[in-house]
Amino acid sequence: MSNREAQPYLMLEPRYKYTRAFCTEEEIQLAESIRQFVNKELMPYRHEMEGGWHHDEQLALQTLHRLYVKLVRLGVTRANLPEKYGGLGLSPVMSQMISEELSRADAGLSAMASKIPWVVSFMMAAKRDDLLEEFAPFITGGDAWTVCVAFTEPGGGANLEDPALEFRTVRTIARLEGDSYVINGHKLWPGSSGSPSHFRNSYLKGHLGYWTIATTDPAAGADGLGIFYVPADAPGLSFSKPYEKMGFAFADENTDIWFEDVRIPKRYRLDTKRGEGANIMHGYVVGFGRLGSAASLTGLSQAVLEIVLEWSKQREIAGTPLRERSLFAAMLGEMYRAIDLSRQYHLSVAWQTMYPEIYGEPWSKEMMAKFAAARSFAADTAEMVTNRGMELMGSLGYAYESHIEKYMRDFKIAKMWLGGAQRDRLDIAQGLYGPFKWAGFEEWASAQHLPKPS
Repeated sequence: MSNREAQPYLMLEPRYKYTRAFCTEEEIQLAESIRQFVNKELMPYRHEMEGGWHHDEQLALQTLHRLYVKLVRLGVTRANLPEKYGGLGLSPVMSQMISEELSRADAGLSAMASKIPWVVSFMMAAKRDDLLEEFAPFITGGDAWTVCVAFTEPGGGANLEDPALEFRTVRTIARLEGDSYVINGHKLWPGSSGSPSHFRNSYLKGHLGYWTIATTDPAAGADGLGIFYVPADAPGLSFSKPYEKMGFAFADENTDIWFEDVRIPKRYRLDTKRGEGANIMHGYVVGFGRLGSAASLTGLSQAVLEIVLEWSKQREIAGTPLRERSLFAAMLGEMYRAIDLSRQYHLSVAWQTMYPEIYGEPWSKEMMAKFAAARSFAADTAEMVTNRGMELMGSLGYAYESHIEKYMRDFKIAKMWLGGAQRDRLDIAQGLYGPFKWAGFEEWASAQHLPKPS
């Protein structure tokens, strides 16, 4: 496929695909401008963002960081920061539209650009105006920074996303000593993570640090859970080398992080009320993380459909374009149907988050179920669309040149993170008739010497 813009299709254009029941005309115009930016500035560099077929790290990082700077200057990283702090104050619905449009080019770059808005949502949820004021100059100053959220631990991949475990398995401990917290523990899979020097170059100004999920006391369950801001250069932090992965090779670099007597000011504990840390973890870290993933997966799926539409117009069977043969036309129709259903659902859920008095707070079991449903449906759609697209295009779809193999590799991690596909289904059921706990959990917990909530 060439890098030129594909033929426009009305049903895939922002002015048609984004429903005015959920967004304003102004938001649709903004989405159109972002799409134009993506087509011009990002689409031509899809291969380079992975460093080419041989994954040249220098080429990949240089390309990603150069393009990330453009997104910063476009305003993506200050999208949801309130206007009084210099942000754009955009709605959750608009944030979804931004993620979807960026992910047409590269879901990894979209994930990188969503990290700062993600942590801004934590501060807003906790009503920490002092921290918003402290970080606003970095977010609005024009320089490119990255940030990280660290929660997964060696004890279990989806333990923190599981409400039945009540955070009793968390082993990253924050101990209060006077006006400081001292943190010890081990985190897996946070991104973008690593040595601060890795994030200082001609494009990136640096790393804004780690928003870390820890507990003051595992026996306190949800009441002990906290979210702690740890500066990237804090003494006592150490990192592994980045993991080598199937997708998202460089845009969301993941490492182990070890915390060894890491001391931070007491005010860097984000939550200030009992149970607030658990609510933010469930509703904003996991819930909004899944909702943003649904948008990203939908944008990725549309990109594949666009590629296949163009190819099937040019590929002929007995003189007739492939897409005009009924079997293949039906397959393309099914791909679009699933993509548009995914889009309308994730936009609907984002719109509902704006009315918690009606639909519940983001950490309610009902909203958690909807976040899970949005991500799981979008992930199943991406799996079907990338697989179907590759089959329609045959060997060319399997080839690096077509980009489809990259979209196929990238969708999988967005389906698995934040609890994964099976956890999504469980949370949907929890929303309907939960909460429920694992049979035999208390016996297992006792054998593992897990403390009971006090």
